[in-house]
Amino acid sequence: MDNRRKENLFFLFTVLAVTVIAYAPMVDGILRFSVRTTQAVNAFVLVAVAFADAFATVIRRHAFRVRINNHGLFLFTLSCVALASASVSWLWPLAVLALCLNLVALLSFCFGREGAREFTPAVAGLGIGVGMLIFVPRLDAALRMAAAKVSAWALAEAGFRAELAVREMPFRVVMLVERGAAGLYDVATECNGFGILLSCVVLTVIVALRRRAPAAVFAALLGFSLVAGLVFNSLRIVAIVMASVRTDMDYDAIHEGLGSVVYLLALGLVYAVTLAATRARTGAAGPDRGSEVILPR
Repeated sequence: MDNRRKENLFFLFTVLAVTVIAYAPMVDGILRFSVRTTQAVNAFVLVAVAFADAFATVIRRHAFRVRINNHGLFLFTLSCVALASASVSWLWPLAVLALCLNLVALLSFCFGREGAREFTPAVAGLGIGVGMLIFVPRLDAALRMAAAKVSAWALAEAGFRAELAVREMPFRVVMLVERGAAGLYDVATECNGFGILLSCVVLTVIVALRRRAPAAVFAALLGFSLVAGLVFNSLRIVAIVMASVRTDMDYDAIHEGLGSVVYLLALGLVYAVTLAATRARTGAAGPDRGSEVILPR
């Protein structure tokens, strides 16, 4: 092994060690929080699949060769600046940005600039997912109230009697539903729609970037995924309530079974709409090349 290669490997492992030390607390907090919500875990499974697919693409075109380059150094420097700024200002979106820049810098050192670009959709999905995981739960009360009100309205339209009771301290939303039989349902934190919302947005980001969606289309798809997540969460609540009132099935089975079906329907719709919205641009760019991602130089 020549001296240059030894220097490159030493620098790479140094950057990797700094990355682990700097971001370990944030990653630990993210993991602890995400495991509380199954659908949040599912969103990061989507990110993991995107990384695996990008790796499979890169390894076919770019040899794994550790080489310190200006592109990676520039991104690593930006990540350090962003992390330092986040530590001083408490603007945690900068910390998420720093993590993403650091990851791309490491990928650039391993696969070069062109290889690192292949991972852009996966890294963006990770960044959006982590950012939402940190900030959206602060809107828990508002999301739960919105879900409860929309669900109560939909149940009333379907012929059910639905009433809401709200307690401020600690915050709690309860829904009483009657149609022959009656049921009392707690619209808990798990019902705020965050899991579906997170998965829909992450899937949209990954697919739209892979298919090189223009900025305007990308923004429109993000808006659609947010609305779809909220709507399907209310649909999930309505379906669970109607099934539990009308049948004698075990509530846990209804909750998990119907919840999973609605979750998959939401992802299917978001995926289909994203493909349809980006199909014209993909077709104009040339024939479909499977998992190949072509990014501008």
